[in-house]
Amino acid sequence: MVRPAGGGYTGGMDTWNEVDRRGGPERRAYTAGTLVRCAVAPRRMTGRRKDDRCYPLLDRFDSGMLALAVILMLLSVTDSIFTLTLISRGGTEFNPFMNALLQHSVWAFTAAKMLLTAVPSVILVAAGNLLLFNRWRARSILAAMVGLYLGLIAYELALLSVS
Repeated sequence: MVRPAGGGYTGGMDTWNEVDRRGGPERRAYTAGTLVRCAVAPRRMTGRRKDDRCYPLLDRFDSGMLALAVILMLLSVTDSIFTLTLISRGGTEFNPFMNALLQHSVWAFTAAKMLLTAVPSVILVAAGNLLLFNRWRARSILAAMVGLYLGLIAYELALLSVS
């Protein structure tokens, strides 16, 4: 039997030449390009290797995760509209950061609000199976954010009905 160059199976029952050719840098690093490729041509619902399952970024997402992210964005848009309506009726923005943006321009306020909702949504969807803070799955945090926004919308509707 001819021995393969660089190690490998040598022909015996349990004989393996112990040359490990995987000694270079980690090839499975997650980058922004990974996220783009995952969005264009999704392939994975779970990690294949043990290390991948430790910090899984999913390529394919279940429809529930997508629905939660879309609902969250719609609630954020609704919150922006209600906030601007309440301010036009004499209300004030309590968040100092958002108030400063609102004093600058309505466009800056709206863009920041959408960005501050969209980025965490994408991250939570991509890390849907990841256990955060060793306690909650990312998908559970996304669902909790939708619940909190629903409560905020209900509060704003109550304020709108009084004003």
